[in-house]
Amino acid sequence: MAVLVIAGCNGGFGAFQLGVGDTPNHPPLAALRILGQPGLQFTALVSDADATWEVHGAVPLSVVVINNQTPVRMIATKLSGGTGILSLQLTSGFTVVNTSSTDSPYGSAWLQNTAARPGFAPPPALAAPDVRLFVRGPLTERFAGLLEDSKQGFDISDRAPTLFLFDHPDGAVDATVTQIQNRGPFDLELLFNGVVVARARGGPTVTIRQP
Repeated sequence: MAVLVIAGCNGGFGAFQLGVGDTPNHPPLAALRILGQPGLQFTALVSDADATWEVHGAVPLSVVVINNQTPVRMIATKLSGGTGILSLQLTSGFTVVNTSSTDSPYGSAWLQNTAARPGFAPPPALAAPDVRLFVRGPLTERFAGLLEDSKQGFDISDRAPTLFLFDHPDGAVDATVTQIQNRGPFDLELLFNGVVVARARGGPTVTIRQP
């Protein structure tokens, strides 16, 4: 497990598909950051080439699509009539690839990681199954670990709160996550089709498994 943690820290934020044998890890997967006015409520559609997820949350939040198929896209809308800023960032490792923001009442912002599909194209169908790992807190805690299904593993590294969306997992999903800053106990949830199926709390290393 120590090797996985070190690899995640050096490679940047997000997720990295692990290589097999002597094959190196794949490049980092795209990660989406929802920033702006702290606590601002929003709703968003996140999609890749073959699945879409509905996300409801508050600023700040990071969203990473595991096993994604390009293009990755997010359209986020403020649930507030105020002029607070809702800002989106698309990152790859430590590099910011694209940004978008709005301060309009009930305004929307969107971005994607390739121009291959126009932003106004209809998104794919909702993910089935919809499997999510939510690293809820503590707020801004830096973490790293492993998220895997029965066939492949992904080296993950980010800050809480982060929501990992697993595109077409093969079998049950589990994760082992280690704190780097020790700001307080981890608070993790594993969701299947909108239902919380497992919770874990503790630290500095926590394992959570889909039943």
